[in-house]
Amino acid sequence: MPKTPIETYETIQLDRSTVAEKIRSAPPKKACFVVMGGMDVGRVIALNEPVITIGRNAKCTVVLQDDGVSRFHVKVRREAEDSIIIRDLDSTNGTFIGGERIAEAMLYDGTKVLIGRRTILKFTFLDELEYYFQQQMYETSTRDGLTGVYNRRYFSQKIITDLSFARRHQIPCTLVILDIDHFKKVNDAYGHRTGDQVLITVTEAVGKLIRKEDILARYGGEEFVVIAQGTDLVNGKALGKRIQRCIAEQRIPALDNPNIGIKVTVSIGVATVPSDVSVEADVLISTADTNLFRAKRLGRNQVVTSPVSPLPDKQ
Repeated sequence: MPKTPIETYETIQLDRSTVAEKIRSAPPKKACFVVMGGMDVGRVIALNEPVITIGRNAKCTVVLQDDGVSRFHVKVRREAEDSIIIRDLDSTNGTFIGGERIAEAMLYDGTKVLIGRRTILKFTFLDELEYYFQQQMYETSTRDGLTGVYNRRYFSQKIITDLSFARRHQIPCTLVILDIDHFKKVNDAYGHRTGDQVLITVTEAVGKLIRKEDILARYGGEEFVVIAQGTDLVNGKALGKRIQRCIAEQRIPALDNPNIGIKVTVSIGVATVPSDVSVEADVLISTADTNLFRAKRLGRNQVVTSPVSPLPDKQ
C-alpha cells in the first residue's frame, strides 16, 4: 500500500517555539459552552467547576444578560470527565434541546441548548488554543481595541435588552453620556499617543466608579456611555457628578514629557426612564444626548439630567 504524503518524510527538527510547546503539552480538552445566539454571541463559558449555575442573577456562576433568562435558570454538573448533566431550575421560559423542553439531560459534543427565548448555548470540548482563539474572537467583536471597554455595537444591543428588562420588571433605567471637553486641543498640543492615554485614563477612572452590573462602552471618539439599570434620576445625577469630579481630579502625564500633567474635564448628559414609563432605546439615547449638548452650552464641565418623557400617542 502506498504511503500517505505525511509518512514519506522523517522528522529532522523539533519545533521548540512557545506555540509548539503549548500544542505538545496541551492538557485534555475542557468542556465549554459557546454562545451561538442571544446577547453574547461568541462568548465562551468554561465548565471548570463540578457544579455551575447559569442565570441572570449576579450570584450565579455564569451570568447571562438576557431578560428571557430566569434569575437562576439551569444547573450544570460534572459527574465524570466527559459526563455533563444539565438541569432546568424551574425556569419561567424553559430549557430546550432538539426543540423539546427538558427537566434534565446529558450533554454531548455539539448539543445545542436553548435557554429562555433566544440564548443558544452549544456544548463542546475545546483545547487550550481553541479556547483562547474563541475567546479572542469574542473580545474583538465586543470590546474597544484601545480602552478595553465595550464597543458601540455591544452597547446598541445591550441598551435594548436592558430597557426591555426594566419595562418588564417596572424598574428605572439610566443612561449617562460623557464627552471629554476640548479633546482635540489635547491631541494638537501633546500628540495622539497622549490623547490615547487620556482616553484610557478616563475609562479606567469611570470603571472604578460604576457597579459591576453597569455597562461602560465607548460610543465614539471621545464619547462614552454608562448604562445603569435600576438607577433612578436622583442616583443617576449623583453618578454623573461623581464621574465629573473624578475626571477633573485626574493628572495625566504627557507621554513625551512625564513632567507635564494634563488636566481634562467632561460634559455629561444623564437621562432616566422612570419605572412607570415605556420608551424605545433611541428616545433614551436622544434625551441623554440632548442633555449632553446642554451641558456643553452651559460652559462644559457640567452635568445636566432629566427624566425621559413618553411619546404622545398618535391619533
